Amino acid sequence: MREPFVIAVAGGKGGVGKTTVAVNLAAYMADRGLRTLLVDADVDNPNDHVNLGLKPVKLRDITVFAPVIDAQKCTRCGTCARECPEHALLAAPGREPIFFEDRCSGCRVCQLVCPEGAISEGQKVLGHIFQAREERKGGGSGCLELLGAELKPGEARSPLVAKALMDEVLSRLGSAPGGYDVVIVDCPPGVSNTVVQAMRHTRLALLTTEPTPLGLSTLKLALKVAEKLAIRAYLVVNRADISEPGLRAVEELAADGGVPTLARVPFDEAAVRASVEGVPVVRLEPRSRAARELAKLAEALLELGVMRGQLTGA
Repeated sequence: MREPFVIAVAGGKGGVGKTTVAVNLAAYMADRGLRTLLVDADVDNPNDHVNLGLKPVKLRDITVFAPVIDAQKCTRCGTCARECPEHALLAAPGREPIFFEDRCSGCRVCQLVCPEGAISEGQKVLGHIFQAREERKGGGSGCLELLGAELKPGEARSPLVAKALMDEVLSRLGSAPGGYDVVIVDCPPGVSNTVVQAMRHTRLALLTTEPTPLGLSTLKLALKVAEKLAIRAYLVVNRADISEPGLRAVEELAADGGVPTLARVPFDEAAVRASVEGVPVVRLEPRSRAARELAKLAEALLELGVMRGQLTGA
């Protein structure tokens, strides 16, 4: 089975249009007849399904190890609490340890060091994986599937949830009937471990930013991440026409790092209307300025996929 063309849509800050770019690329490529998987890896605030007008269905919980202490076996020695790197166990002299679930990372150290074997395996729910699929009308070979994950409210283990999601993606790539032609990963904002987890299976990233001082500042961080991960990066500037000096600054910074500009998406009220209606602008108003530029971006990516030998006949 041929490996799919995997594209990460990332950027240093939130609100620059990563989801808009990812959703419209996925919709356009599916409409072009490609079997497309869109991955919503912004596990703290997944909303690709909203922009596609889809209703997600829960696939399964994401869980990690949590200790279950057998009071009959426990000798109250306190070893588990002393060795817990997260300080998720509190052991007062002569008393059974108290477990603080919100601090536990599931590392199993407590189970490994307990001299009495008094700690067995329980489960802690970190979040869940969801999926959705477009019902295609009028036939055609293209399809659009959505796979995402959502962190449980109050939890602080976003990287573990993102890792579980990307593991699920890998499993899908090896087992989906017919496979996928294109996988688009909508990454979370920032440059945290969660972002690294989302980007770890791709070698091509679209660094999306805006022509503002904050967009310039965070682009510097995104460029460093792409360099560290040895990912071939391209620049996408959203709302590119709101500041000519800002556009010049972000493009010069990217060029200095060997990152070419692949698209300049203009500010367009059509894109705002599409977002409100939950329909990709390439479908709602394909002749709008934003839609035309996003379509050009998709075609440029498909050409890159063909050149890399990961797409044929796109």
